[in-house]
Amino acid sequence: MPRIVTLTPNPALDYSAETDSVQPNRKIYCDHARSDPGGGGINVARAAARLGAETLAIFPAGGPYGAALAEAVLREGVAHRRVDIKGETRLAFAVRDRTAGDEYRFGLAGAELRPEESDALLAAMRKEVRQGDFVVGSGSLPPGAPADFWARAAQDAARAGAKFVLDTSKGEAEAIEAGLFLLRKNKYELAALAGRDLRWPEEVEEFALRFVDDHKVEKLAVTHGGDGAIMTSGRSCVRAPGFEAPIVSAVGAGDSFVGALVFALINGENDARALRWGMAAATATLMTPGTALFEAATAKDMFEKGRERPISAD
Repeated sequence: MPRIVTLTPNPALDYSAETDSVQPNRKIYCDHARSDPGGGGINVARAAARLGAETLAIFPAGGPYGAALAEAVLREGVAHRRVDIKGETRLAFAVRDRTAGDEYRFGLAGAELRPEESDALLAAMRKEVRQGDFVVGSGSLPPGAPADFWARAAQDAARAGAKFVLDTSKGEAEAIEAGLFLLRKNKYELAALAGRDLRWPEEVEEFALRFVDDHKVEKLAVTHGGDGAIMTSGRSCVRAPGFEAPIVSAVGAGDSFVGALVFALINGENDARALRWGMAAATATLMTPGTALFEAATAKDMFEKGRERPISAD
């Protein structure tokens, strides 16, 4: 069975907590604290594993926070390969204001990734990836990472006969030129690629179809929160509506979307059903506190309820 192998060059140890009210220039007392392994690809692996996929998370780690991160991944039962680095793994934290219902999210830059450490990370991926695997590159690039990091990863995956999926807000240009199986963007990131605002969903669909036609990208998935998601492939486009649900925390929702989407594709689901899986998992994660991801039963229940709603559009 093919695996989902994730590559996370800038992981984090995620912390979250709640407080009655966030106010400036005052000491804020928090409760309901929790910590989880974080960073784009690690969250993708966590999400896909909850749905039953065989996953492997590859990431760099250094210092006490890096050790805590690796231990947290192990606790979740996610197979992983850690690449030791000299720098300190970063922290990311979120605080929810219960009174206002707002969430404040803070992410640090992360340790510098030295050239030999970048090479070691890619070498670990090359050693692990097999033909038929899906490789998901996700998250930001840390300081020191080469601009062509994602392009090199995509090329290495292609040489191994694997499909490369990329979900990042920066540094994707070289990877797009190298060739991708799937690129994931939210509406605002897609507008940055287009150089203008795009009306949802008509202009987004139109631009996404042209983008896939003009570049070496087989599929382009675009999300827009509660408004749903679209995915283009060749000259076809499918759409999945959003689900109505109480939002507790947005941490990990986008990664859950990618994890469930790839899980569905690797199991032979068509684009429309795969997109609905992604939306179901993302919405289920929005319903969980802090840095927690979705419960598999909740995501599956939302997916089944989605059968009663239109899921595609020509």
